[in-house]
Amino acid sequence: MTKTKLKYILILLTGIIILINLISTDFFVRLDFTEDQRYTLSQSTLDIIGDLQDPVTVKAYFSEDLQPRFDRMRQDFMNLLEEYATRSDNKVVYTFINPNESDELENEARQNGIQPLVISSQEKNQSVQKRAYMGAVINYGEATEVIPFLEPGSQMEYALTMAIKKMTIPEKQPVGVITGHGEPTLEEMSEVTGALQVLYTPETITLEDSVTLDKYKTLIWVRPADTIPPAHFEKLNTFVENGGNVVMAINKVDANFSTGMGRDLYTGISDWLEKKGVKINSDFLIDANCGSVTIRQQQGPFMINTPVSFPFLPVISEFADHPVVKGLSAVVLQFASSLEPADTTVNFVPLAFSGKQSDVRTAPAFFNFEKEWSESDFSRSRIPVAALVCPENENQGGNIIVFSDGDFVINGTGQNARQLQPDNISLFVNSVDYLNDDTGLMQLRTKTVKHRPLDQIKESKKAWLKTLNFGLPLLLVIIIGIVRYQQSINIRNKRREESYA
Repeated sequence: MTKTKLKYILILLTGIIILINLISTDFFVRLDFTEDQRYTLSQSTLDIIGDLQDPVTVKAYFSEDLQPRFDRMRQDFMNLLEEYATRSDNKVVYTFINPNESDELENEARQNGIQPLVISSQEKNQSVQKRAYMGAVINYGEATEVIPFLEPGSQMEYALTMAIKKMTIPEKQPVGVITGHGEPTLEEMSEVTGALQVLYTPETITLEDSVTLDKYKTLIWVRPADTIPPAHFEKLNTFVENGGNVVMAINKVDANFSTGMGRDLYTGISDWLEKKGVKINSDFLIDANCGSVTIRQQQGPFMINTPVSFPFLPVISEFADHPVVKGLSAVVLQFASSLEPADTTVNFVPLAFSGKQSDVRTAPAFFNFEKEWSESDFSRSRIPVAALVCPENENQGGNIIVFSDGDFVINGTGQNARQLQPDNISLFVNSVDYLNDDTGLMQLRTKTVKHRPLDQIKESKKAWLKTLNFGLPLLLVIIIGIVRYQQSINIRNKRREESYA
């Protein structure tokens, strides 16, 4: 190749590189191969930041030089904010502050609601305790939202977009939360209430004759415990017939841990639901894929606390192909019942099911916490535990979403408070979004992969796998030994033949 040709080729390659760089300034493409698309903004986020009228400013308070996972999280949040800025035409403006640089910055972070976490860090081959800040303050006009703390692996996009949505939504829809029959307070459902407050204004209401329900598109009814007067059902019936929607989490059975007994619970609501097309059975769902309880067992002279599997606490990981449950991976129920259609004139759409190894126990039931469960205890599969009931003609009334566990969205208060499974909250709030025709945030709420349940294996297959795991290495050793022995014989025979020759 002549020098002239080489010169022309180099000029051509240089021109191509310059052209690519010029094009790349106007067109940005990034491929995201992660399972949960964590580096790709969802359509919900793009719609929200695309409608911004004024700039959103984000002050990210993040400590530096911590453990690698925290430093990586800081970088991930920075990359996320850069994506927000790019996709919003720089309507999202951000700055990063390291509060550990001075006492003044630490005080500023705390005054803004950023909560520090004490973690261990390695400095000069020594382990030291440091206060770590990983939160953000978001401002839009005169409105302010705070993300006090972001845990590693948390849904950063969800937290950030929710904060922006809270400040930019023009008017929140009211949602009625029915009370007056032993239901939990909004404080006892604080996690669900907080999630609802992004788009809605939850208001406690009763079903008295003087109450007007016309302003509500959707009502919420969680775990009524007392017998409900017929007049209250008439009020609710009128609401549904006029096109109103209801999300209901209902207990048809009641369990008592202290006595180890479970019984049927009658409030009258199951009779009303049966007329609407769904029947909640008086039984306890059991599932091989379940949570555990801690019991005290005798171990020699000592009593120790031992966690044991308890199939009456099913972990639901089987879902229908429906927007309400899309993206969910694990919903934890406690003492749920089975659902079935009760009327062929309405559409009964199951949303969530028990696992492949499940069954029911008819109430009353006795709970044996030390029982060793076997494959024969679970003879059924895919038993509905949540369903959507809707009329065949949308002009004939509203829709109802029913959950056969009234406790799965209650976190309690004080010493009885507990943290809910994230998918429990997402499932319930998704139901309200769906019935209110506001489904924009449903995809974002369940975007991150949080739980990967193991496939249930039958006992016969377990035994076969155990035998294989034990026998296969032994068989390979024997085969290798035979091969090596045969090779040594062949070598000796060959040497003997050579010596005779």
